[in-house]
Amino acid sequence: MRVHRRRFLSMSGGAALALSTSGRWASAAPKWNRPIIDVHMHSYPADGEMPKPLVNPISGRELAISNGAEHYAACLAEMKRHNVVKGITSGGNGDRLQAALKWQNNDPSRFIAAASIRGSEDTPLPDLKALRAGFSEKKFRVLGEVTAQYAGTTLSDPRYDPYLALAEEFDVPVALHTGTMPPGMTQDPCCLSARGDFGRPALVEDALNKHPKLRLNLMHCGYPYLEDTIALLMQYPQVNADLGAIDWLLPRAAFHSYIRALVEAGHGKRLMFGSDHMFWPDAIGMAIEAVDSAPFLSAAEKNDIFHDNAVRFYKLES
Repeated sequence: MRVHRRRFLSMSGGAALALSTSGRWASAAPKWNRPIIDVHMHSYPADGEMPKPLVNPISGRELAISNGAEHYAACLAEMKRHNVVKGITSGGNGDRLQAALKWQNNDPSRFIAAASIRGSEDTPLPDLKALRAGFSEKKFRVLGEVTAQYAGTTLSDPRYDPYLALAEEFDVPVALHTGTMPPGMTQDPCCLSARGDFGRPALVEDALNKHPKLRLNLMHCGYPYLEDTIALLMQYPQVNADLGAIDWLLPRAAFHSYIRALVEAGHGKRLMFGSDHMFWPDAIGMAIEAVDSAPFLSAAEKNDIFHDNAVRFYKLES
């Protein structure tokens, strides 16, 4: 969930803070102490300013982070604290490609750079030759976050075909924003053509059939389109889904209900942990705690979500 995080900031004094004080979100640190892979992270230009005040929209905590460099340092500290051994990051604003590469260059054993693309007037699609070079040189090993929904379309739009063909050619997985959006996005100047319905996972089916070798990660697990998500996971074995954002922004009961339905439908081996922490590094621990506290998940199922499923899908070294 990669657009206009400032919309979440506006929640911090009201409804979002009420979530944290209602008892639905525990403040205790996660107990899980085995290695974790976060497949949904965001980086920002080192000299780019953070919103002020920087308040976590759920916990209500104000964070002392003023720029992208401090944001990186705080994210790295959270990762080390919670034993997050690998992170896949895409740029959140500014020069998105360079922001992701900066994190990877800082710590290549921990970070994988993803090439974020959209395809709107304010965020045009990158040059194909440059992206080809990036994949060929393994500077970028993921195509995403692809935010077609915010450009007012879906991954099945022909404008993305050359990029998906490139991903197939280099066996690069694609990470696609699916599901809902922050409140008010369709009235934001960046995204006037965006619609909630464009986030339906079922709308990527044409893309999957045009590009049958494509490995696709449904970011945000397609929430709230549960039936679409189950159907797509059942039909296409090359599709996985990550829990980014829904694992810390949703009320706990709603989040647990959603992933329990996916696990009970037989897709526990296809779910991957993602924080989508955006501006707020402390959301990494909140997201981990949300998964770890699920009473219906066995230790083996948690390990699949936190680690093993990502190793298989992204073809990582364990």
